[in-house]
Amino acid sequence: MLNTPICNFLERYTLENRLRLHMPGHKGEFPSDITEVFGADSLYDTDTSGGIIAASETIAASLFGAKRTCYSCGGSTLAIQAGLAVLKSQGCKVIAASRYSHRAFANACAALGLEIKWLYPDEYMSADVKYDARALAGADAVFITNIDYYGGTWKFVKPNIPVLIDNAHGAYLKFVDKRIFGTEYLHPLELGFPLMSAESAHKTLPVLTGGAYLHFADGVDFSRAKEFMSMFGSSSPSYLVLESLDRFNGLIAENLRTVVNACEAVTALKEDLEACGIPLVKSDPLRITINARECGLTGQEYAASLRFNGVECEMADDNYVVLMFSSVSTLEDCQRAEMAIKFVLTRAPLPLVKYPHIKPAMGMPMHEALFKERRLVPIEAARGEVCAEMTSVCPPGIPLIFPGEIVDHTTAEILKSRGVNKIHIVTRDLMTAY
Repeated sequence: MLNTPICNFLERYTLENRLRLHMPGHKGEFPSDITEVFGADSLYDTDTSGGIIAASETIAASLFGAKRTCYSCGGSTLAIQAGLAVLKSQGCKVIAASRYSHRAFANACAALGLEIKWLYPDEYMSADVKYDARALAGADAVFITNIDYYGGTWKFVKPNIPVLIDNAHGAYLKFVDKRIFGTEYLHPLELGFPLMSAESAHKTLPVLTGGAYLHFADGVDFSRAKEFMSMFGSSSPSYLVLESLDRFNGLIAENLRTVVNACEAVTALKEDLEACGIPLVKSDPLRITINARECGLTGQEYAASLRFNGVECEMADDNYVVLMFSSVSTLEDCQRAEMAIKFVLTRAPLPLVKYPHIKPAMGMPMHEALFKERRLVPIEAARGEVCAEMTSVCPPGIPLIFPGEIVDHTTAEILKSRGVNKIHIVTRDLMTAY
């Protein structure tokens, strides 16, 4: 296929049956898993190589409507790291972001020495944060989560500062028919202003784990993107992952309705479930979020029932169960999910668990606290001390407290309620005034 230069090369190389006196050490047991042999291109040199990866990235950029698309074999984590490094190279020192951003963002900020101005939505873990001029005051750039773990999105506005979007869960949105599903859930490249978008192909597209994109919209400088990706990414990127990214280009080019068909199947399932009284939370087209508390169960209990019925969910917490479908999910998949859901035994409704916003005071910059000498103490002994770690459960990978923040009474109680009984704190005699 003309749209899959990586796949085509790997097929030819396998058929040639060469003696593989190069890495990797399995020597062809996994035929498509190769290194940068002659003609195979190098992931971090595609700005000038003109090779197969460069050709595939160009095709992907065309399909997504990007000025430039860079492949990642390190998930959207690597794309976020590189995107933040680009911002820093352009003078960014302070970046505004939702408090409920993924830990990959905070880790990268700590590594790069970027300060974070936290913004708080009205609801726990919601992506719907205000990005008006007042909220962004003092920030040099903004980090926006496009779809949160429950399937919510943000109100689209155009910030007047550089933008990096965490669209990890929304790569498929580019191929959703807006005439059918509306414009509430847009792909970042459809917003019409300069931005970078980091997105995991492997979450909603038929791509191997680790496959992701860093897209650049028109008007954004991408000249150092590959340089920064090579700083954080492996020098031995997986050609299996690259092959799967390339293969998706061919799949979507041949059948533009692939994503639409899946979305229509999931939409029909949502309608059937709601007609049967299953309490759903509004979510993006390839996700179903169930309010387990209205069924008299915790999310974990609901997930256990689904597991007993042969279905494994994406995430469950005290309130909700999240089921993630993909662009290749079928009507049969949806029917199987529907049967499993309808067999869950329900009880009298329970009130939702309310999570208060944690707004601890800062004891020292995050990038300093993370690398200080630390000690592990019981939560009770951590009150008043400076946190030295990111404490989060993955999924959703949203830290409850960040390095440099002071563990106050409210934070300690919430940590205990989430099963965190010990935490690393900065050794006191090494603390400096902040």
